[in-house]
Amino acid sequence: MKVKHDKLEQYDFAIGEYIETVKAKYAPGIGLFLIRFSSLEHTLDVALADFLFDRSHDVGYMVIEGNSLNNKIELFRKVFHMQTKHMHPKRVSKLATLVKRLHEVRVFRNYLVHANWITLENSGYVRTRIDEKDGEVIFRKVRITPKVINSWIRRVIQLDEQLYDFTESAYNA
Repeated sequence: MKVKHDKLEQYDFAIGEYIETVKAKYAPGIGLFLIRFSSLEHTLDVALADFLFDRSHDVGYMVIEGNSLNNKIELFRKVFHMQTKHMHPKRVSKLATLVKRLHEVRVFRNYLVHANWITLENSGYVRTRIDEKDGEVIFRKVRITPKVINSWIRRVIQLDEQLYDFTESAYNA
C-alpha cells in the first residue's frame, strides 16, 4: 500500500468536490470488499469456534465474542501453531503466511472503512488517520483507487479459500 504523510499547514479545508465526481466508481468496490471481508471474518470465526469446541459453535463464539479482529487473528495463530507444529510441521510456514495475509487485509479494511472520503485527491490518496508528531498535526494518507480496491477484493476471496482449506486440513493426519 502506498502511504504518505502531510502536515497540516494551518486550517483543514476539505471541500469534497472530487469524491462527488467519482463516488459511483468507488461505491460498488467498497461495498463488495466489505461483503467479501465479512465472509472471510466469518470463516475465521468458524475456524476458531470449531477448534475451541468441536461439538457446537456456541462455546467457541462465547470465547471470541467481543474480541477485536486483531485478537481473533492472534488467537488463531496461537492455537493453530500449537496444533500444526505437532501434527503437520511442514505446514507451519503456510500458517505464518496465512496469518501475515490476514493482518494485511485487516489493515487495508481499516484504511478503507476509516477513510475520510471527503479528502480524496485525484491522485487516489485519501486521509485515513490524523496523528501528532513533535507538536504538529500529521495526516496519514493511503492511495485507494477502484483498481486497488478490486485487487484487495481478489486477495480477500483467495484468502478466504486458503483459510478454509488450511483449517479443514489441520485435522487430517
